[in-house]
Amino acid sequence: MSEKKNRAGDWCRSRWHTARTSLADAVRGPGEARDGILLQAKGTAAATVAWCLSSWLLPANVTAFAPFTALLALQSTVYRSMWDSAQYLAAMAIGTAVAAGFGSTVGVHAWTLCVLVFVALAVVRLDLLGGQGAQVPVVALFAFAGGGGRIDYIGPLVASAAIGVCCGLAAHFAFAPSPHPARARRRVEELTADAQTLLRDLARTAEGKTEGEDVREEDWPRRCEELAARAARARAALGREQENARLNPRRSWDGEQGPLRRCHETVDMIERIGTHVRSIARALTYEPRCPSEPRRPFEASVSAEFAASYAELLHATAEGLEHLAPPGGPEDPAGLRRRVEGAERRYAEVVAATRSDRPGREAEWPVHGTVLVEAARILEEIKHTADLEPL
Repeated sequence: MSEKKNRAGDWCRSRWHTARTSLADAVRGPGEARDGILLQAKGTAAATVAWCLSSWLLPANVTAFAPFTALLALQSTVYRSMWDSAQYLAAMAIGTAVAAGFGSTVGVHAWTLCVLVFVALAVVRLDLLGGQGAQVPVVALFAFAGGGGRIDYIGPLVASAAIGVCCGLAAHFAFAPSPHPARARRRVEELTADAQTLLRDLARTAEGKTEGEDVREEDWPRRCEELAARAARARAALGREQENARLNPRRSWDGEQGPLRRCHETVDMIERIGTHVRSIARALTYEPRCPSEPRRPFEASVSAEFAASYAELLHATAEGLEHLAPPGGPEDPAGLRRRVEGAERRYAEVVAATRSDRPGREAEWPVHGTVLVEAARILEEIKHTADLEPL
């Protein structure tokens, strides 16, 4: 029992810490925390105004739809609010039409309710209205069971929903969320820096093999998964910012679309680089076993000479990634080209040296081939994202 209380206390303290941190971030400056609090305030105001208007203009049995619809209309961006509101109104039109059709022809009975729900759920399965399709049977049930499908009930019901939508959109347009393109670009810059660190750490792993050090194989899958998760979060932030620019009265923001598209390309590149790094790490940390001989404590899968040369290649590749400058493209294209050319020369040198040693190291060639191909793919990713012509 005490253990459950401790867990509950830890959960409460964690939630309190999260709320306090979010409030501090909102007070400190613009960002997601402030946008969330402003959206909450706008929702409160819009729902209150919608309820007051519907209570003044419409019958009491439909006033609850106005604040509900006002909250539904307030999404994180103006574009999403407009789109969801249009879908909800379309769902309401279909639901009320189905209810009116059944109510005016066959009346309100248990079997007609059953058929009405079946038809409404069939409309949902058509997936015509996205996430708001589920509102079709809800509205149909309210209009049919609550008002018998009568027009004198459906009319005020639709009017109440329209009042809620207007209040929600008015609040959003009056205090539209401000775009934060710099924040989204900064996330991509941090993601690129994480990929550079991953490459350099992988190079140090290769260098460690030249000294016979044992390396922790299990760390690399976890680090690559963490990089992929950060890339997914960066892509979501970019998507929100691009959506926030649509129909936003605060700023036209057309000039930011190009840089954000480049950021999307960079995030895609980082995800692919993470896949290549996972493959390289698996090859470099592989310990071959011979069934006919006892396993030694550590047996390198590649020679010390190859590992040292390959580490230099990875360092050169990380330098190319460092000069990519994702949001606006490379600030120094000539410098980036020199870095890429240097990495490619290093790649050619490693390949040539490996081929010259091939007769005496046949057992190492599967590993050589894997890590060299993956390094070449990383270089191609950097060149493609930087719009460098093939060398």
